[in-house]
Order: sequence, then structure tokens, then C-alpha cells
Amino acid sequence: MPTLYAWALRAVVVMICGGVAAWLAPPAVSEPAGEGLALYVARKGNDAWSGSRGRPFATLERARDAIRELRAAGGVPDGGVTVWLGGGRYELRGTFELAADDGGTEAAPIVYRARPGARVLVSGGVRVPPKAFGPVQSTAALGRLPAEAREHVVQADLKALGVEEYGSPAGGGLEVFFGQQRMTPARWPNDGFVQIKDILGIDPVNVRGTKGDRAGIFVYEGDRPLRWLGEDDLWLHGYWFWDWADQRQRVKRIDRGDHTIELEEPYHHYGYRTGQWYYAYNALAELDEPGECYLDREAGILYLWPPGDLDDAQVTVSVVDDLITVTDASYVTFRGLILEAARRTGLVISGGSHNSVIGCTFRDIGGFAARASGAGHRIAHCDAYHLGQG
Repeated sequence: MPTLYAWALRAVVVMICGGVAAWLAPPAVSEPAGEGLALYVARKGNDAWSGSRGRPFATLERARDAIRELRAAGGVPDGGVTVWLGGGRYELRGTFELAADDGGTEAAPIVYRARPGARVLVSGGVRVPPKAFGPVQSTAALGRLPAEAREHVVQADLKALGVEEYGSPAGGGLEVFFGQQRMTPARWPNDGFVQIKDILGIDPVNVRGTKGDRAGIFVYEGDRPLRWLGEDDLWLHGYWFWDWADQRQRVKRIDRGDHTIELEEPYHHYGYRTGQWYYAYNALAELDEPGECYLDREAGILYLWPPGDLDDAQVTVSVVDDLITVTDASYVTFRGLILEAARRTGLVISGGSHNSVIGCTFRDIGGFAARASGAGHRIAHCDAYHLGQG
């Protein structure tokens, strides 16, 4: 979940580290017969074909490798290479990586762009088809679910779909999207926070806290945490000492006798304070409203209370950390693409110079839309929304 500052930044769509950025209306796209070589990629293409307009490749990786073959055979032609992507969804199972040798020059740039009028999606997510969902099978899981949720919650076996790496509930892990709506890991309270009733054994002078002063143990109010006794991967997200410093921490133990929660190390940098804010999440016992989900990371089972008809929306789970990385390459351009469902970042430019991201859309991303460091890079005319950080 975002920090308080991240909530305030939801309306901000400008993000850049080095270089110059502007997020404006997208420019017109044309497909001129200009200088340089044209390669083509299409959803119904074949990586064994030539990459011509009539016999396009099927993947970005094959187009990249074809450019490498050109360079090995004598170099990139004058005018560079433009890779034209046909409409459709290109599902990545790993990061599309460009290294120093995959770049171009001022006279011979490398361009990856959508064909005129084409809606091109580069996705780091795997679709979960409606037929993959069914009633909850486990008696134990049904017992943990709130009574009001049992007839609504469905499950899907992600391992059967080839999705076996889920990341951590602490952040940067698998996310679930119902259409364009991000699902919420089951939590309590459903909105807002609750407060720490008391801190045990902490020296108020020592604001940082140590293991010796039991800074990772606090007293909770009420009986709600008793629901969580069967949860083996329960997490709390809190602003533990200052309202601007948050941290997600795994629960080590809940003691019903003295009404305490003990957190696993590492403890929060600033320690803990009575009256500060937190909420619990990643708890099947709290999957109690539409739009919430829970992932059993050991079994690979996704539990979901769909916010609408499963047949009317596409469910996607994110699997790729960074969709595209450009490392120490120069004069590479991405134009007119939709980049979605990355766990961390849509596009990362590290080093190199004069790379451009023009007229692209970044959405449904767990971290940042784009990051750029180097010299003379440009991110312009882009849209960015439904981001986890900025």
C-alpha cells in the first residue's frame, strides 16, 4: 500500500530521474517509408520467419536478436532500424532487456513503435481465464473465510498456469487486476487504520528501539486479532513512530492472554509509539468484501471475491518485475506502446544517452512508470496511472 505521501502523489504523473520529461497529449503516429530498415512483429507472426511486413516475427526478443545479427554481419544500415509492432497483447514472462550493443547512433537509431492505429500492449502479467476459477475446495480455507464471503469467493490454481514465483507481501510481489481495477490483499480494517493501544518495555527516551527493549511488541485493542490466529503469513503495515515513516512487518506471534502482537525482526528504524497507526493484511480471514484477494504462496492458490462477473472482465496477475530495461545503450526509442502489469517498473533506462520514450501509456504497475539515468534521455507525451508508487 502507498505511504501517506504516495497517496498525495496519486494525481502526479510526472516521474523522471535525470534527463527531461513532459507528459502531454500523444503525438500523431505515421509509418513512413523513410530511410533505414523496417522489421515487423505481429501477434500471429512466427519467430522463424523473416520479419518482413508479410512474414513478421512474433516477439520483441526475436526482433532484437535480428538487429544483433545485422550488426554482426556488417552493421546497422544508415537510417537505423524501426521495429513496427502490430496490434494486440504481447505477454512477457521475463524482462525485455537491451544492452549496450543493442543501441544505435544519431544517424542510425533503433526504434520500437506501434504501427499506425494499432493498440499495442506489452504486459508483464498472465491472464487467469474464467474457467480457471471455481469454488473454494479446502475445508480449512472455508473455515477461515468470513461466513458472508464463502458463497462469493472463488479460487484459481496459479501453479497450473505456470505462475510459481509470487514475491513477498512486503512489497514488489504479485498483484491481481480485475480488468483495470487493482485488487486489494485482504485486510482489516477495509479502510483506514487502527491505533496501537500501548507499547511494552520501551524506553521513551530511546526512540529507535532495540530488541532488548521489546520494541517489536505492542498491545492491541479489542478482539479482532483473534481471527488471525490461523494465519501463517500475516503482515501489518504501520506508521509506527512518525506519521511519515511507514514499514510493512510480518507478525511473529499473537498472544490472546495479554492482548499483544509481536513482530518479526528487523524492527522499525524509529521504534514504536502508543497511538500510532497500522492495519493488518494478507489474511484469508479478512477476505470479506468484493475486490479483495488472498494468495496462498505455499500452495499457489489465489482466492478472490470478484467485484463483477468473471466472464465480463479479464483477470491478470503480474509476474515480471521490470518490463523493459535499457542498460548502457544509446539512441533507442519506444513510441506509442502501452506498458502494463509490472511488479516494479514499466521501463528502466540506466546509463547511455539520447534514449526516448514517446507517446507511451504506463498503467497497473506496482512501482514506478519509468526511471531514467544517463545523459540526454527524454520521456515525453506519455500517460501514467494506476501506479503503486509514482
